[in-house]
Amino acid sequence: MDCLVKLNILESQQELANRIEVLRKVNSLVKEWVKQVSIAKQVPPEQLDKVGGKLFTFGSYRLGTHTRGADIDSLAVAPRHVDRSDFFGLFFQMLREDPEVSELHSVEDAFVPVIKLKYSNIELDILFARLAEREIPDDMELKDDMLLVNLDEKSIRSLNGCRVADQILRLVPRPDTFSLTLRAVKLWAKTHGVYSNILGFFGGVSWAILVARTCQLYPNAAPARLLHKFFFIFSSWEWPHPVILTQMDNPRPELSKLQDLVWDPRVKGSDRYHLMPILTPAFPQQNSTFNVTNSTRQILINEITEAKEITMDIYEGKAEWSKLFERVNFFSRYKHFIMLACSAATESDHLIFCGFVESKIRHLIGILERNVAITLAHINPQQYTPKPSAKPMLHADTNEEAKEESSVSTMWFIGLQFDAVFTNVDLTKEIQQFDIMIKQQHYTMKNHNENMKVDLRYVPQKELEKWLLKEDMKVGRNVRKKKTVSLGGTTDSPRAQPSPSAGPSTSATDTTATCSNATASTNNSGLHRVDSVSSEIAIAQAMATEITGEVTSVIEEAIANNPDGPSQTQQLDAQQTPSLLVTIHCDQPASKVPAAESSIQWMDCTTQSQPSAECGPPTEQNGNDRNVAFLTPSAAATNNNPSDCLQVPTNPRKRKSESVNPMDSGVDEPVGSTDAGSTTSEMEYKCLDEEQQIKKARCCEAITTT
Repeated sequence: MDCLVKLNILESQQELANRIEVLRKVNSLVKEWVKQVSIAKQVPPEQLDKVGGKLFTFGSYRLGTHTRGADIDSLAVAPRHVDRSDFFGLFFQMLREDPEVSELHSVEDAFVPVIKLKYSNIELDILFARLAEREIPDDMELKDDMLLVNLDEKSIRSLNGCRVADQILRLVPRPDTFSLTLRAVKLWAKTHGVYSNILGFFGGVSWAILVARTCQLYPNAAPARLLHKFFFIFSSWEWPHPVILTQMDNPRPELSKLQDLVWDPRVKGSDRYHLMPILTPAFPQQNSTFNVTNSTRQILINEITEAKEITMDIYEGKAEWSKLFERVNFFSRYKHFIMLACSAATESDHLIFCGFVESKIRHLIGILERNVAITLAHINPQQYTPKPSAKPMLHADTNEEAKEESSVSTMWFIGLQFDAVFTNVDLTKEIQQFDIMIKQQHYTMKNHNENMKVDLRYVPQKELEKWLLKEDMKVGRNVRKKKTVSLGGTTDSPRAQPSPSAGPSTSATDTTATCSNATASTNNSGLHRVDSVSSEIAIAQAMATEITGEVTSVIEEAIANNPDGPSQTQQLDAQQTPSLLVTIHCDQPASKVPAAESSIQWMDCTTQSQPSAECGPPTEQNGNDRNVAFLTPSAAATNNNPSDCLQVPTNPRKRKSESVNPMDSGVDEPVGSTDAGSTTSEMEYKCLDEEQQIKKARCCEAITTT
C-alpha cells in the first residue's frame, strides 16, 4: 500500500465524493428518461412513479480498484417498454443538452453498444439493458439468472459486466485483500503496456479473474504474498487450459436457449482457437480474452515471467517494490515499427473515427502474424500525437485542402520482430489489406465522411524522431539486453523478447524458422541452443513438428560444458550431447536433415521420470534419475510411439528455504493444489504450443531453474 500511495494513483476523499455525486446525477437522469418514454408510450399515470429505472456500476469502480482519473463503467437498466432506440435517441439527446456533459458520442454498432461521455470531467461509459419487467425498483439486484429469460443478446452482454463483478466479489475469500492486490496488478499491467482488451491484451475483468483465482488458492495470504504468487502461477500456466473461478451447474430448462452463448470448445469450433481463455463466473460464462492473438499471448507471457523474476528479487531483498511498476521504453525494444495514424477534420469526428480504427488494430496484428518473416508484432497501447513538423507527411497523396482539414491526428506504433533468416521483407501486401478493410467497413457506417483518413507506413527506429516528440521517446527505462546464442555467435536481444520455450513464436536471433503449415508429428525438426540452463549445457529442443521447407544446414559445434561430469546421467554420456544446430527454411520436409537424427539418442521413457501429457511435474525416482530432464512429445501429439523422449543432462539446485519470509502471512501452499516451487529440485515445465489449430499437439520442455 505504501508503494501505491507514493505513486500517487489513489483518489482523495474529495475525488471519491465527486464520483458519487456524478453517479447520483446520472441515475436521476436515467429515471427521468424512463418516465418521459413511459409518458410517450401511454403508460397509465398511476404507474409513472413506479416504472423506475436504475444506473448500476461495474468494472474497477464496482470492485473498488479504480485509480485517479479512471473512467466509470455503468449500466442503465430500463423496464420492458423502453427499447434500445430510446436509449440512443431521447437519452442521448438529454445528455447532449446537459451543460456538465462533454465529449459525448455513441457507438451503436459495437459488440456491446455504448454511450461515452465526460460528466463534470469524469469519464463514463454507459451501457443499456432492457429487462422483461414492468418496473425497475431501486433495490433491484441482477444476480438471478432468470432475469436473462427473453432478453436480446446485446442486453445479456450488457448485463454480464455487472453480474460478473458481483459474482467475483462473492467468490473471493477476502474482498479487501483482493482489491488491494488487483490495484497493484492493474498498475503493473498499465505501466508495462499489457492492459487493453480491445488491442488483444487483458482487460480489467480478465485481470480481476486471474487475481481472484490466486486469492482462492491462497485465501490467507497477505497482498504482497498474493502478488508474488500471482506472477508465479500464471508465468507457468498451461494455456490454453482455461482459468475458471467456479464450476457451473447445468442451467435451468428455461435458460437452455442461452446455452449457445456459453464458452464450450467441445461444441463450438470457434472457441477452440482461443489462445488464453479466462472464463467469466456468471452465467452464461464467456471467454473474456477472445481478442488475444499469438503475438499478444507471447508478450503477456514474457511480461508475467519477468515480473515473477522481479518479485523474487524483492522476496530476497534485492529490489524494491517500485521496480515492479517501472515503465519500460517501448521504442528501445525493437528496430522496426509500423506507424498507424488516424486523422479527421474535427475533434468529434476524430473521436468517433479513431475509436473505430482502434477496434480494428488487432486485425492488423493478425494480418502481420501471417507473414512468415514476422515472429512478433507488438502493439503499443499508448496513443501519440504527431509532432507539428510530421503532420504534412500524413496523407501525402491527398490534395492540399484535405491536408489542411485533417488537423486532428492520433498515432499508434507496432514494433516488429523479424526472423533472422529473412534479410528483405516486403510489407506492402499487409498494409494494403488492412487499409482496404478499414475503408470498406467504415464506408458503410452512417458517420462516414471523406475527411476521415488512415495512414500506415514502415518506420525504422532511427526515423522515429521525425514523428514523435523527444519526451515521448524517452518515457521509461530501456529494455535490458542479454546475450543469446545464434549461429553467428552471441548477439544482443531484449530481455522481453520471446523465448522458444514460451510459445510458438521464434525470436529474432533464432535459427529455426516457424512455418505456417506445420503439422503435428514425432519427427525431430531442428535443434536449438538454450543458454538459460546453468553451465551452458547444449540442449536439443525437439519441437515434435514436421516443418515443411527447403532445408539449409548451417552447422556449428556446441559445447556440452557440464561441470558435474557425465555421471549426472546414466543413459546419455556428455560426449553424446547433441552438437549440431540446423537452420530451416520453408520449402521441403525437414525430415531430410540427417544431422538432426544422428545426434540425438532416443530411448524408452516408460521406466524413467517424465512430464505427463498435461506437462505436470515429474515423478522423481531413486538414484540419479532425479537429475534427468526430458523433452517429451505428449501422447496426443505422437502418432507412432508415445513413450519416445529425449534425455538430456541437467544440473538442479536446491531451493533456498522459505522459512523466513517477510511477505508470508503464514500459509504458503495453495488450497487444493501443489506449489511447484516447494520441491527440492525445482523443475519448471513450459508447454510449447504448435500451430494453434492443433491445441493438443504440445511438447514439454523441462528447464532447471537456478
